[in-house]
Amino acid sequence: MRVLAVDDNIDALFVLEEFLKAQGYEVVTASDGDTSLKIILSNFPDLVLLDINMPGLSGLEVLRAVRAHPEARYTPIILLTARGETEEIVKGLEAGADDYIVKPYDTKELLARLKAASKTKALYSELKTARANEKRLADSLGGGFSKIAGSGLSGTIETLKKVIDTPVPILLLGETGTGKELFARAIHYESNRSEKPFVTQNCATFSSTLLESELFGHVKGAFTDAVKDKDGVFTLADNGTLFLDEIGELPLPLQAKLLRVLQEGKFTPVGDTKERTVSVRVVAATHRDLPSMIKAGTFREDLYYRINLMPISIPPLRERRSDIPLLVEIFLSEAEVKFGKGKKKVNQKFLQSLCEYDWPGNVRQLQNEIYRLYLLSEADINDQFLSPEIHLDEFSAFSLSADADNRETSSLKDALASLEKNLIERELKACEGNKSEVARKLGISRSNLIQKVQAYGLEP
Repeated sequence: MRVLAVDDNIDALFVLEEFLKAQGYEVVTASDGDTSLKIILSNFPDLVLLDINMPGLSGLEVLRAVRAHPEARYTPIILLTARGETEEIVKGLEAGADDYIVKPYDTKELLARLKAASKTKALYSELKTARANEKRLADSLGGGFSKIAGSGLSGTIETLKKVIDTPVPILLLGETGTGKELFARAIHYESNRSEKPFVTQNCATFSSTLLESELFGHVKGAFTDAVKDKDGVFTLADNGTLFLDEIGELPLPLQAKLLRVLQEGKFTPVGDTKERTVSVRVVAATHRDLPSMIKAGTFREDLYYRINLMPISIPPLRERRSDIPLLVEIFLSEAEVKFGKGKKKVNQKFLQSLCEYDWPGNVRQLQNEIYRLYLLSEADINDQFLSPEIHLDEFSAFSLSADADNRETSSLKDALASLEKNLIERELKACEGNKSEVARKLGISRSNLIQKVQAYGLEP
């Protein structure tokens, strides 16, 4: 271990240095706080023995600066203290010191604390790695529109960019599993609220009573199990974005309370008498037919018009097959971070088969399948461990030409172009040449479709 020993008593520092070297440690020394901080922030030693009282920066000031640094904060620090400095020790431990030892110290005690610090260092290293992985995963989940959408959603994205930095609510519509939460994350991370919280709440998860507490919080004693105050998701998402999934399942009494928050930014926690004010951007989602629910009296018309200011329909995956390769790439990257089994690639012909499948469970089904294949496959991912309910051979109508199938050296670009041509040709036949309908089903603009039809020579 590389140890930085810091003490303004030069004689004591020399003795400590020689003792540590004799025990096999690599030792660097400093006799003041300013020098020690520069060494810590530039060299990141494995362990610091830090005197509390020094000229210039004190040991406590050095400690606080280290704990505030994004990289150096993972360095174990043992405080060197004199007898009678109990108050300083308490301050040091509160500021993040890992241990302390009183001078003059017993050598056996010092070695024992150094051994304990080596274990702390190992734990810090694991924590640092875990947090780095969490950040990579967060980036892959919510790094903006480019992370989740291909050409099949390009028009939708362009519309959203016009209102992305405004506080207006957004309503995401689409089948279950189409990736509405991924889309909501992208909206948040593309907006000017990206540095603030992104909070999710599924409105179908709790009973009406519990859901009210989850949304708006409660105060101690509000009901039997309310043993302490609790903040709701609106408080947690203040100045950020709140994703309300399955908003069609929200009970009518809570719909009125939600409407007030959207209109005035105010609500009252369960059991409280004081109003709270928040600034929250609400992104709601549902697969339900809200206009039909309004007619049935199960969804408030005024709430519908409030959240329906910017409705966004997300087409099912079968209508935007060109996005599948991008999604597969994203989910493989996520799996690598989540499960840590190294980088894996999808067999090219298998990727073509994935593009041909209808994916009734949409993006969520594809994500789960890629995770499963990543975990079970030893090398490149193919259909060896494919879920039994997925029958790719049923979609031979989409299969590529024999020439494209048999060319092992065919590039992915060529293979996808061949697949795209076959998909367009099939949909033109199915829609009897209606290009507007074909464009809608494929999730592309009509002008883009016409260009592709001409490029592939598919004009009659």
